[in-house]
Amino acid sequence: MKIVLTTFGSRGDVQPMLTLSLALKSAGHDVLLAAPPEKGEWARQLGCPFHPLGGNFTAFIDSMENAHSIHTGLRFVRRVRYEILGQFKTLSQIISGADLVLASSLVFALSSIAESMGIRYRYIAFAPQLLPSGHHPFIALKHQNLPKWCNVMSWQIVKIFDRFFNLTRLINKKREQLGLPLLKDVWSHILGDNVIVASDQAIAPVPPDVGRGFTQTGYLHLEQPKQHLADLEAFLSHGPPPVYAGFGSMPKKDQVKNVPIIVRAARLAGQRVVIAKFWEGPSEFIGSSDVFFVQKYPHLDLFPRMAAVIHHGGAGTTAAGAISGVPQIIVPHVLDQYYWGNRVYRVGLGPKPIWRSRLSSRKLAAAIEECTKNHWIVQRAAAVARMIKGKDSLAMTVREVLRDPGRL
Repeated sequence: MKIVLTTFGSRGDVQPMLTLSLALKSAGHDVLLAAPPEKGEWARQLGCPFHPLGGNFTAFIDSMENAHSIHTGLRFVRRVRYEILGQFKTLSQIISGADLVLASSLVFALSSIAESMGIRYRYIAFAPQLLPSGHHPFIALKHQNLPKWCNVMSWQIVKIFDRFFNLTRLINKKREQLGLPLLKDVWSHILGDNVIVASDQAIAPVPPDVGRGFTQTGYLHLEQPKQHLADLEAFLSHGPPPVYAGFGSMPKKDQVKNVPIIVRAARLAGQRVVIAKFWEGPSEFIGSSDVFFVQKYPHLDLFPRMAAVIHHGGAGTTAAGAISGVPQIIVPHVLDQYYWGNRVYRVGLGPKPIWRSRLSSRKLAAAIEECTKNHWIVQRAAAVARMIKGKDSLAMTVREVLRDPGRL
């Protein structure tokens, strides 16, 4: 079977689809991954056939000062609209001859293109929050503890306004050019008849009021080559487990600004810290006996050796922290990161999230102390990890992808 997997966004949007691509290839299928061009070399190194899709998303993010301002949000919306137009131009050629196409993240044109070409289509969601429900608000809202009627209203309001101004109008214009019927609910069409929810039930089960077909399989972790860094091993061996801090695919300029906040917080809490360095250039804390910087070190190898992990709340980093059995402190910047911060707190894997716009050393230090001294959180993190490890999420997802269409 020829299967084309598509995604657009940051590393967290690409890595699980790359994982699934490699698994489907190992099962004997003809696989192609279409993703932002800067991820091509990484995919090819792992033996995954690759086709560029859209522009350089990493460069776009790194051009921003931060990810949590209104100005950034407007830039992001404009970029997404631009990319959708590009997807309508290029996807038909990319998926030509495919038996099945899979979309995820910001690939919003594929459902219509696949319909026009008569190709079977499914969407993979990395967060249950993408499915409208009274248990969570529309993905752009930060507040996660609203009453159910407010959550329901948020989805309805977005649908009403979008119909006239944004996604629906844009996609319907392209559907008209393709000779397809116009849609009243574009988001429902993008999600498709049976969504694959690739997130762990132990952290975030799909709510019972979701009014559409879905199958929740669990997060898709990528097995990466083992690394041995002598300096890191020396740092880890010279004291108790440190805390980890890293904000992944968030703008580099903002990550640099966060370093002094993180270091002061760790010192206030009496902890050493390992910081993920996603930017080039020096730092005033390089060489400090209680601070160590790592680059591109696999989370699944590093997190189990930490006392706690501080991160932005991306779906992949949250899943890596959960399966590693380590308490988490979420500092959400944008979109579903607020959802994951709330889920981590609700499940008992960490304290209340600290919004990036409200981040301070004292707040972060208090959260670190809660993670490292609250035995219930530590025990809960270990228990949830055992639940997740008891399921083979990747194998479940592969079976679901290859399931007989007649059973959908």
